[in-house]
Amino acid sequence: MAQKRNLIRLIWMVFFSSILIGFLSSGYGLAAVIQDNKGPLLRIGLMTGQFGILSTSNGAYQILNMDSKKILAEASSGVKTRIGLREGKLVINNTVIDDDRLLIMPKQGAGMEREERLIDINNRRYRGVVEVFRTQGVAGVTVVNVLPVDDYVYGLMGRDLLPEWPEHAMKAQAVAVRTFALFHVGKHKNEGFDLCATRDCAVYEGQVAHNSRLLKAINDTRGVVLTHQGYLACAMYHLSSGGYTEDSETVISKPYPYLRGVPDMDQTSPYYQWQKIISPAELEILLKNSGHNIGPLSAIELSKRTVAPMNSPDRGVSGRIKRMTFIGINGVVSLTGENVQHLLSVPSSLFDIRIATPLPSIDSNITDSYGDRDVKRIQINLPPSSSGGLFTDRPGIHRVSGQTNEKIYLEGLGWGHGLGLSQWGTKAMAERAINPGSDYYVSILKHYFRGVKIDKWY
Repeated sequence: MAQKRNLIRLIWMVFFSSILIGFLSSGYGLAAVIQDNKGPLLRIGLMTGQFGILSTSNGAYQILNMDSKKILAEASSGVKTRIGLREGKLVINNTVIDDDRLLIMPKQGAGMEREERLIDINNRRYRGVVEVFRTQGVAGVTVVNVLPVDDYVYGLMGRDLLPEWPEHAMKAQAVAVRTFALFHVGKHKNEGFDLCATRDCAVYEGQVAHNSRLLKAINDTRGVVLTHQGYLACAMYHLSSGGYTEDSETVISKPYPYLRGVPDMDQTSPYYQWQKIISPAELEILLKNSGHNIGPLSAIELSKRTVAPMNSPDRGVSGRIKRMTFIGINGVVSLTGENVQHLLSVPSSLFDIRIATPLPSIDSNITDSYGDRDVKRIQINLPPSSSGGLFTDRPGIHRVSGQTNEKIYLEGLGWGHGLGLSQWGTKAMAERAINPGSDYYVSILKHYFRGVKIDKWY
C-alpha cells in the first residue's frame, strides 16, 4: 500500500508540473525561468506563518496573480518588494490586493541567461519561481519555491560537497538525493507544498556557489533513481556514519529491506568523531523542559558500545542507541535514540557515556636527587578513562554521585541518522577505487542500498 501511494505521489507531482508549466508558458516566459529537461517540478516550502517577506532579483522581475495571470507589480534588478498580510489580505508594498495566491518570477525578455535568473527572498536566492499565499490556520504567509528536481538536488548537494570531490562520489549522491526527493513528494501536501526546507525533509537554502563538476555529475545521471520491486526507494543519506551504517527500523521504525547496516569507510571524515560534556544538573533541566520531571539524576542506563555489528537490546547493529534510560529520584524515563539525540543536541545517537567524579587533591612527599624533600599537592580530577574516575556498579549502569563538578562525557561517532548513503563514505570509496569504470557510482550505491535497481525515470 505504501509503495502504491509512492507511485500516486509521483503521478500527482508530474500532473501539477504540467499545469504550472502550461501556465508559465502561456506568454510568461517558461524558457527563461524553468528548464523542463531537469525533471519534474517540486514545491519546496521555504517558510510558513511568515509575517512578511522582502523579494528582489538579479534581473527585472514581476509579481502575478496565480489564477488570472494579471501582473500586479514589476520591479527592476535589485529593487525590493515587500509582501505581507494586513487584516487577512495580501499586501504588496502597502497596497492591499484581493488576490489569494501570488507568483514571483523573472520578467520575460530581461536580457539574461536563464541559468542566471534568480529570485531573492529575505536575502536568499532561489532558482525557478516563488509562490506566496496565506498560511492555513495560522496568521502569516507561506512561501514556496517551485523548481525542477535537478535544480533542487544541486541546491542540497552544494551545501555539503567541495568542488574537488571525486566524480563517482558526486554521481552516487546525486542519484540518492534525487530519489529521496521524489520518494517524499507530497509529504507536506496539506500545507501546500511537497517538501519543507528544514531537516524534517532536508535543509535547503536555495542557490549555492557554482560548482561545474557537481553540475556535470547531476547532468550525467539525469533521471536516474533507485528502485526496489519497481517502486522508488526511500534513499536516506547522511554526512558520516561513524564506521557503520544502521538498519532502518532502529531509527525510523520501518524495516526497509534495502536499508541495512553496512561497513563504511568514513574514518577520514571531519565528522567521524565528536565529544560533548554536560553536567548532571544541565541534563536534569533538559529532561524537565522536555516534560520528564524525574528529579535529580541518580543513574543512566546504557550498554557499552562494542565493535559493529552489534547485537544488543538497547543498541542497533551499528551501535546507535535504540533506547536510553534516565533514573531520577522521582521517576524513570526511557527515550528512543532519536529523542536522546535531539534532547542532548548531539550529531548522532552513536555514542558512549562516561561519568567522571572528581576526587580530592592529595599531598605527595617527594625527594629530589640531592636528597631534599618537599610536599607537592596533586589535584585529581581526571577526564573519563578506563583506569579510573568512574562509578559503575554493573555493566550498563552509570551512577551519578551528585558531587560538585561531576561531568557526563558523551563520546560519539558519525554525523546524522546513519541510514543509507554516507556522504563521506562515498568519497572514500571513490578515492580508493582502482581504475573505476564509468558506472562505478552504481557499485557505491549498491553497497549502501542492498538489493536496489538503478532505473532511469526521465
